[in-house]
Amino acid sequence: MSSNTEHKPTLRTLSILEFISAGDRSYSLSEISRALGISPSTLFPIIHTLREKKYLNFDKKTQTYSLGLRLFEIGSRIQNSHAYNAIMDIINEVVEKCDETCHFGVLDHGDVLYLAKADSTNPIRMFSKIGKRMPAYGTAIGKALLKQFTFEELKALYPEGLKPLTANTINCFDELYRQICSSDIFMYENEESNDSIRCIAIPLYQEKTVVAALSVAIPVYRYEEQKAREIERTLKEASVRFSQEIPDFMF
Repeated sequence: MSSNTEHKPTLRTLSILEFISAGDRSYSLSEISRALGISPSTLFPIIHTLREKKYLNFDKKTQTYSLGLRLFEIGSRIQNSHAYNAIMDIINEVVEKCDETCHFGVLDHGDVLYLAKADSTNPIRMFSKIGKRMPAYGTAIGKALLKQFTFEELKALYPEGLKPLTANTINCFDELYRQICSSDIFMYENEESNDSIRCIAIPLYQEKTVVAALSVAIPVYRYEEQKAREIERTLKEASVRFSQEIPDFMF
């Protein structure tokens, strides 16, 4: 949709929800106004309506707003969809075969947005949660999502450069592009987003376009080359299932 056909009041509503959801605290009306460049007089009736409809909570003591339960209620319904259930079946099968944590994610503004996961049964495993975001360049799953990007597109996606997440995070566009181009299928991460964790990922395609990716996270002390090859085979099988069972997935 072109920008001249977008509905400005709707965009303002979405920008409010996105701003509050991106933070880790509640925000006052003046803070939201300054961050979004919307006058308080224009902002107040939108926020008041969102509060009345329970899309936002209002703390009278601090005079601040946070996300409301109505958003959780709507978002949780995704888990009842055919596509989500099919994705979870695929993820669970990966975990059953390799007993390591498996993630499913999509690319959103240069970040991996984690939409689904299943945990390893091992007591020592990667900690993660649905809805978490990570810069794509620092993760195996993110590199898989970036596979169709050109060098120029990568630089445009991260205009402030590649900021380190750990001591091992890639901080050079040349190296990131080399890794993305180095494999036709799998992408790898070696303690680049989490210390003591290695990951293997595979892009998921629809009509020759990367729409999502799957990854398996392995604690470094359990990582062995034979195990890695087994995980690669499992991920490749999962990618075939995805293309066959969820042919119309787009995000």
